[in-house]
Amino acid sequence: MKKYLSLLIAVLLIGSAFGQDDKAKAVLDKVSAKTNAYKSVIISFDLTITGPEMTTINESGKAYLEGDKYKVELSDQDIYCDGVTMSTHLKLDKECYSSKVAEAGTEDMIMPSELLTIWEEGFKYQYIKETTYKGVAVHHINLFPKDPAKSKFTAIILKIDKEKNEVISVLIKGKDGVNMKYDLTKLEKNVAIPSSTFVFDRAKHPDVECYDE
Repeated sequence: MKKYLSLLIAVLLIGSAFGQDDKAKAVLDKVSAKTNAYKSVIISFDLTITGPEMTTINESGKAYLEGDKYKVELSDQDIYCDGVTMSTHLKLDKECYSSKVAEAGTEDMIMPSELLTIWEEGFKYQYIKETTYKGVAVHHINLFPKDPAKSKFTAIILKIDKEKNEVISVLIKGKDGVNMKYDLTKLEKNVAIPSSTFVFDRAKHPDVECYDE
């Protein structure tokens, strides 16, 4: 009897897991459909970085997204990408490093354009629960890399606004113990963004030393 009871429990657990995955997929599909319909997005966010033997970093930033182009503004650096070239401007060092996107070695990074639809490639997902986050009713969904051996991340934890079907929090857990948490504080959709936004203009920064990698 115990044997059959154990088998029944195992079947129920497996069925529950698949049900959670289906629920996660339904939620994420809605978010993808909504987000991918935007021509452009401007994200304001709060970033928290924690890890062993390091001082917690807290800062606010802004990301401009349009197709495969983006610009990320942080306190110490700005990152530009026009779809072909990626440039990182280190403000305090007065240096800028540029390279072709195909050669930039970004496979282990989370690009700003991926924050809103990170689950679409390379991850499996699990619906955890409905809860509240900072007073907002949300779906809590966890993402796990399909190929853990090739990923620097162990998991990504999403909080998705139930009413708006929008990502409002992304927690990226690294294998090295360093965690990066993005709280999206404002989302501006279909805003006209000048193409010059995505290019580091060397002429406007004559005091910056530039290097092509």
